[in-house]
Amino acid sequence: MKKAFLFLIILETIVNSVSSQSISDLLDGYYAYNRFNGSVLVARNGEIVFQQNYGFADRENKYPVKESSLFNLASVTKVFTATAILKLHEDGKLSIYDKVDKYIPGFINDNTDSLTLINLLNHTSGMSANLAQTDNSSNHGKIVVSDSEIVTTDQLISRFRDTNLNSRPGEKFNYNNYGYLLLGYIIEKVTGMDYLDYLNKDIFSVAGMTNTFGQRFLPEQPVNGYIGIGTTNIMPVKEDMFPGWLIGAAGLYSSVSDLHKFLEAILSQRLLNEETLNLMLDTCFVINKGNKLWTAGWEKNVLDGVNLYSHGGSIKGFSTRIGFVPEENISIVILSNLVKDKSQDGPSSVNYSWVDEITEDIVRIMKGKNVAYLPMPAKKHGNLKTGSYLLDDVNFINITSRKDSLFLETDNQGNITLFNYNLYKEITDLSSEYEVCKIFVSYITSGDLKDFGKYADDKMKKAAFDEKGNVATIDFWNYIVSKAGKCSSVSIYNKDEQNGSKNYSLAFHLDKAEVLMQLSFNDNSQINGFYILKVFPKCDIHTVKLIPTGKNEYFVNGYSYGGFKDFHVKYDKPAKRISFESGNEVITASRQINSRVTMSK
Repeated sequence: MKKAFLFLIILETIVNSVSSQSISDLLDGYYAYNRFNGSVLVARNGEIVFQQNYGFADRENKYPVKESSLFNLASVTKVFTATAILKLHEDGKLSIYDKVDKYIPGFINDNTDSLTLINLLNHTSGMSANLAQTDNSSNHGKIVVSDSEIVTTDQLISRFRDTNLNSRPGEKFNYNNYGYLLLGYIIEKVTGMDYLDYLNKDIFSVAGMTNTFGQRFLPEQPVNGYIGIGTTNIMPVKEDMFPGWLIGAAGLYSSVSDLHKFLEAILSQRLLNEETLNLMLDTCFVINKGNKLWTAGWEKNVLDGVNLYSHGGSIKGFSTRIGFVPEENISIVILSNLVKDKSQDGPSSVNYSWVDEITEDIVRIMKGKNVAYLPMPAKKHGNLKTGSYLLDDVNFINITSRKDSLFLETDNQGNITLFNYNLYKEITDLSSEYEVCKIFVSYITSGDLKDFGKYADDKMKKAAFDEKGNVATIDFWNYIVSKAGKCSSVSIYNKDEQNGSKNYSLAFHLDKAEVLMQLSFNDNSQINGFYILKVFPKCDIHTVKLIPTGKNEYFVNGYSYGGFKDFHVKYDKPAKRISFESGNEVITASRQINSRVTMSK
């Protein structure tokens, strides 16, 4: 028995060390390319298996991030509000099935008979009133309340009394900060206590959290927020804080170790009993975003066969995510103080931060899955020969050397770049689905999808190609054209088959942008899926640096050029061929012998 017990201890140590080393490799890559700065903690069965701090809390004064460093949690505050509401439900002081107007009569000017606390918890209230969010329906994309404007919660509720519902409660998911402010207000009305006082008494103290505070009560300077993720131009920001007087939706500050204590208290059922915890996690609403649902306080993502419950927060200078996997008893805390500068022009697909991807990859690593790492830079650039390499009969690249660094250049007189090369290639296909794709192109570019529903199955006709759906799609198209200019050409650039569907990817080349869409077909050649994948500015990046990462291996840091995709580059010296890989995309180029094409300057 002792030998078996010793074996189990050794086995667990090996598993944990492997996970730690793999997580370290993952985070080291992000840190090497300035894609992460902050704190990370991962635990399994209550034991910490990985904890590391990266970079500076204060770059100007070279103060490093520490375990106790306080980060702005932004919307991660909502999980504490949700936990508090569920705790009050468990204690019989309220019910999540209660109507909101039981506690705030006449809070909006509409029929609220079916609007319950559950709708506030899972963002299905249908309210047009929102906070620090855009409200396109009634305010034309403007911020509803300025972050700098100081009003009391009572005054804010009074201001929003004249607003209406955009949709019936429980019908649609629409992330709503104002709903969580109402929940924070309800906590105060039910308990007769200040929001933070109640959290301290029934949440923080129970979990053993001693380093979590409201914005107005910080005992020390929190970490500074920065913009410029993925670049070398990292700048401090004047903190764009969610107003500290607006409780419930944001405003808390905490450290990586305190958040670990909170997650462990959730998993061990010290904060909520089993019945209440199940109620919190199983009160789900489909949000039509991948495999994701929204529960009473958490986003639920079905990831590689397990349920990841998590919540993120983002505010200028900060990005956070905490999460847990009940089946594996895994908890994860990611706190970052380096994000994208939203004011800069760039592809719409540019990540605000990488905390979501890091969180999901850590779950995969903890389950023994392989994940892709960003390669660590090396000093030497190997044996890659300079000169011209042919992509095809028409397009080429040049490899040049400047100041001991290698650069890749594409023809800067045309539209082709490394980042969009495959988008301009037309697949060879004789199928009926391919013909429907071409018909779709002619319909949408002419501004009329009136009869296109005949090519879709019954479900898609109702979901996307009925009269309402056609109008929405054409409105979107007209908006893009008004901003990006006319469409010069279209490429059906990719086909793949997954889960019984044939998926065709289309690239619409506008004057100032690329618009990517996808049509999916069932076995009867009927459309069973329509997606607008991405819209991003026309790429004009014709010269990129090849970063050496190993013998005859290189990396193109696409994010540093404005958010384009990364490429792993390999040079096959005997074949004199270069391959560029980005996810499933592969591009090859063969060296042009005894000839060099001169690049236009």
